[in-house]
Amino acid sequence: MPRHARIKSSTNTYHVVVKDADNQLLFEDPKDYQKYMALLEYYKERCEFELLAYCLMSNHVHLLLRHAADSSLESIFRHLNTAYSTWFNMKYKRTGYVQDGRYYSEPVEDNRYLISALRYIHFNPTKAGLETAPGVAYPWSSYYEYISSCPGITDISFVNNILGSQEQFLLLHSTPVEEKCLDIEQLRKRTPDDVAKDIIFDTCKYNSVADFQKLSLSDRDKYLVSIHKKGVSIRQLNRLTGTPRGVIERIIRRS
Repeated sequence: MPRHARIKSSTNTYHVVVKDADNQLLFEDPKDYQKYMALLEYYKERCEFELLAYCLMSNHVHLLLRHAADSSLESIFRHLNTAYSTWFNMKYKRTGYVQDGRYYSEPVEDNRYLISALRYIHFNPTKAGLETAPGVAYPWSSYYEYISSCPGITDISFVNNILGSQEQFLLLHSTPVEEKCLDIEQLRKRTPDDVAKDIIFDTCKYNSVADFQKLSLSDRDKYLVSIHKKGVSIRQLNRLTGTPRGVIERIIRRS
């Protein structure tokens, strides 16, 4: 589907999800998590934003942040995503996208939604079965920074001022989360193959691999970019048009 303009937050506060490209891992070992944390800390200062909560899962990231008036989400994630994907590709000697090209964001306009998003983020490892309750075992979350005296990269004072006490924070996380917020399972819903085939036909009027491969290179590239923007994944393009995946990645990256 065509992508719509982002809804801006009047408070410059957002719940953001960065997810993997085509179901690959964003983090394969502890050093990958550590690198992402280091980049978050670096770009917090450079791009002028406060990090109110975070949770790094193996294949997606939740961030709750508030940026300065003269900064923007686009600037933050252009720097952060590019820096991490460049490092990750060099480390693992690979090419192509690491993150799904477009990060997802929801504006946070009031404290009620901010607290709901914070709670939802901290319950991610519990929901995934990685720990029995927030803070019990999972290390890649801002939860521990809120309940300990150890300084970290999270700007905890804003939320603490809203809640009033650590007891309120603990009470908030004492029962399982029901909020959906930006739910990763909803974001992972893929365009079915039969719908993808219709998109391909409507875009270029070819509905077979053999016909698509007769296109000139310039037409092929133009159509691949257009079809991908309409919600067809790189993996589907590879399968339904017969174009090598590496070629598709280079064309989309170049565009």
